[in-house]
Amino acid sequence: MTTMKSELERYLEATPMSREKWEEACNYLPGGDSRNSIFWKPYPIFITDASGSRVMDADGVQRIDFINTMTTMILGHGPAPVMDAVRRQLDRGIGFNAPNERQVDLARILCERIPSFDLVRFTNSGTEATLNTLRAARAFTGRTRFAKVEGGYHGTHDGVTVSVRVDPTLAGDPNAPVPVPASAGLVPGVTEQVTVIPFNDVPTARRILEDNAEDLAAIIIEPVMGSVGMVPAQMEYLTMLRDFATSNNSVLIFDEVISFRVAPGGSQEYYGVTPDMTALGKIIGGGLPVGAFGGRRDIMELYDPVSGPTVSHAGTFNANPLTMLAGTVTMQQLTPEVYRRLAELTENLRQGIREVCAELETPTQVTGVGSLFGIHFTDGPIHNYRDIAAGNQDLRDRMFLGMLNERILMASNLVGSLSTAITENDIADFLKAFRTALARNV
Repeated sequence: MTTMKSELERYLEATPMSREKWEEACNYLPGGDSRNSIFWKPYPIFITDASGSRVMDADGVQRIDFINTMTTMILGHGPAPVMDAVRRQLDRGIGFNAPNERQVDLARILCERIPSFDLVRFTNSGTEATLNTLRAARAFTGRTRFAKVEGGYHGTHDGVTVSVRVDPTLAGDPNAPVPVPASAGLVPGVTEQVTVIPFNDVPTARRILEDNAEDLAAIIIEPVMGSVGMVPAQMEYLTMLRDFATSNNSVLIFDEVISFRVAPGGSQEYYGVTPDMTALGKIIGGGLPVGAFGGRRDIMELYDPVSGPTVSHAGTFNANPLTMLAGTVTMQQLTPEVYRRLAELTENLRQGIREVCAELETPTQVTGVGSLFGIHFTDGPIHNYRDIAAGNQDLRDRMFLGMLNERILMASNLVGSLSTAITENDIADFLKAFRTALARNV
């Protein structure tokens, strides 16, 4: 077995220019960047160019992209239909102090595709989208607290920055999770507004919800627990949440910023469970900054300025025409057949990873659904975040650097997603690289 140092040495030798650029960036940016989520030790690569399924770093090393800007680039980098449309819009203007028709086009597509959408509004990030769903739920119900899944990530506003990548030793009994702040600097008392429930544990989650029922304005959940591991919800779990929310007059919110990749109408179409509100982001902007939230008409009308509004919502760059057009063209490309093809390719990849791990006698669980996947070095099943945290994190870290060294880009916790630019040959290259890196590290 190689050590972390030997994989690290390979990385250091291959990325001197990225290191130089990162060290310079640290003079002006804390940690050398503006996203903690894409930092890895000892330093990240700097990407200079991207096209299709490939990205190029500052050292001229080309890698196949199996994370696609944290699942955003579902058509790959620089897809011609999107780029051509954006170029045309640039000549007509990039933002106005009045509504634009482009947002109507995208809103129509989303309302037609997504079961929960009667009405929709746009933001510039998924964080803003989830913030607004919770604000609307509080306004609609007159209650203040909400429930979230332990390990669920819903952006960076204070309310949801609780019990994300938790240390299980600080999070209490798994049958009674304790809300744990996920950052310093949160508003005092924020954890008291959050009820934490375990993922995919129907009886325990139901008991906790019932114990807190009178105070719960909403339940927010990723139907596929995304950035922490690409873990799908069990059907009976989502059904229980739907039933509880209905009987308790709470608002059920699906955070589909990542899981909208699963089907044309998102995970709610895939599972056949319709929430009251949904938050979106990533793929609906065609690669440009975006978020959206929508849902039942009686809730969304709280935002209508004609009748109030009850809930305020502004944002200079909300629904800017560049993003709206890029998103519309992307959605038009994503036909049911495209979704099926992505799911088939990704299942081939997931199965190939399992076969490599079995061949090298490495206990591994591969999670995911649709075009999403996650790799977890553990011999136990993956149902929730604590199962992920119990895996072999040292091997995970070595394999991340190993895959970079083998010219494959993933997220640092070995989650990924496919784009339509990925081919069967790219899948074969991934599996070859995975076998080579794993053989070095076990």
